[in-house]
Amino acid sequence: MFDSELFASRRKKLLGKLRPDSVAIIPTAPTSTYSHDTEYIFRPNSDFFYLTGFREPESVAILSNMEGRKPFTLFVRPRDPQKETWTGRRSGIKGAVDIYCADEAFDIGEFETKLPSFLENTKSIYHFPGRYKKSDMSLLRAWQAVRMKWREGIDAPVEMVDLGVLMHEMRLIKTAKDMELQRQACRITAEAVELAMRAVKPLINEREIEALVNHYFRATGGFGYGFPTIVASGASATILHYIENEATIGEHDLVLLDCGVEYEMFNGDITRTFPASGKFSPEQRVIYDIVLTANKVGIEKCTIDNGMDDVHKCAVKILVDGLVDLKLLSGSADEIIEKETYKKYYMHKTGHWLGVDVHDVGSQRKGGKIRKFEPGMVTTVEPGLYLPEDDETLPASFRGIGVRIEDDIHITSKGPENLTVGCLKDAGELEGMMGG
Repeated sequence: MFDSELFASRRKKLLGKLRPDSVAIIPTAPTSTYSHDTEYIFRPNSDFFYLTGFREPESVAILSNMEGRKPFTLFVRPRDPQKETWTGRRSGIKGAVDIYCADEAFDIGEFETKLPSFLENTKSIYHFPGRYKKSDMSLLRAWQAVRMKWREGIDAPVEMVDLGVLMHEMRLIKTAKDMELQRQACRITAEAVELAMRAVKPLINEREIEALVNHYFRATGGFGYGFPTIVASGASATILHYIENEATIGEHDLVLLDCGVEYEMFNGDITRTFPASGKFSPEQRVIYDIVLTANKVGIEKCTIDNGMDDVHKCAVKILVDGLVDLKLLSGSADEIIEKETYKKYYMHKTGHWLGVDVHDVGSQRKGGKIRKFEPGMVTTVEPGLYLPEDDETLPASFRGIGVRIEDDIHITSKGPENLTVGCLKDAGELEGMMGG
C-alpha cells in the first residue's frame, strides 16, 4: 500500500532545508543491460525513491520552493498499451498525480524542453552532480538556455549545490516511520538466517542455502536481497565478498552467511558464522569467541557518547589482544595496532551506516571532526578475523578459518537497540540449534 503521507513529509522537510527560491532536480537510476537485449530488474535510485515512492524507470522529480511554482513535479513515461503488453503496466501522467501525489506531471519526453522553465528566476539549483552523465548534460544545457534570456528580464540561477549534503543527512537520521520499515527488514533477515542455519549440513551445496535465503526474502514481502547473498564455507569465508556460492560444504567447515533483505527500500544486514557439523573445532571456537567478544563490546559502545571510530578502535583492540594471546601475531598489541600489521587478518572497518542503501549514505564527520552517534542513526557492528589458508606463518590448524559476526544497531538516547538481537550468535546456542 503506497504511503503518500510518508513521502510527502519527506519532501516537505527537504523543501524547508533548501535555500530560498531554489529548485531541486532528482533523476532516478537508468536501466542496465544484463545480457544482449535483457535488462536487470530495475531498482530506482535511492534518493529518488526516498522522496517519491515511484519505482518506474525514465523518471525525474523536480522540487521547488519558489512562490507561485508547484512544489512537486514528476516527469514519467506515458501510458502505452502496446509497450505495457510487453514490459508491464505504467502509472502514466495521471497515475503520477492520482497515486503518487505529484502536483503536476509530464511526459518524460518533454523533460529537456520544459526544464529551462523550472530554472527561470531561481537562485539555486540542487542536484547530484556527477552521478548520471545524461542528467548532468541536460541540466547544464537548460542552465545555459536560461542564461541567454537575460535580455528578456529573466534571471538564471547563480549556483549549483550538491543535494546530497542535505538529503543524506536526512536519510542518516531515521524517523519513527523509517524505523518501522528498518525493523521489519532486520526481522525478516534474522528469520532467514535462522532458517539457513537449521538447513545447513555437510555435503549440501552453498547455492542451496543461498536459494533458501533469497526465497524467504521474496516470500515474506521483500523486493529481494539488498546485496548478493554470501554463503562462504571453509576457506572461502576468508574472502570478504565471496558470492560464487558454488562449493559443497565440508564436514568440518565453518559457514559464513552474510545476507540482507530489501524491504520497502530499507535493508537488513546480518552475518553469522557457524559449524556445518554442529560442533566447533577447538581452533574455530577460540577464533569465534574472540570475534564474538569484539561484536558484543562494540555494540555496547554504540551510545551517543561514542562514534563509529570508537567502536572500531575497541574491536581492533580485542581482536589484536586475542591474536597475540594465541601467538598468531607477534609483538605488543600497541605496536601491532600502531603499525596496523593486524590488517593481514582484519582489513575492514567494524561498521557502516544502514538504511535505504546497505552501505548507507551520511558523512562520518561533523564540524571537521569524526562525528558522535546521534539518536536515529543505524549502524552495523561487524568485526571479523580472516586467516588465509596459504599463510604458512600460521599453525596448520588455524589456516582457512574465517569468522564474521554482524548485527544492526539503532542508536537511541537510552542506549543501543539491537535490531537483530533475535538472531542467535553465542557458540553454545549455535551448536544447540544446528540441524534442529
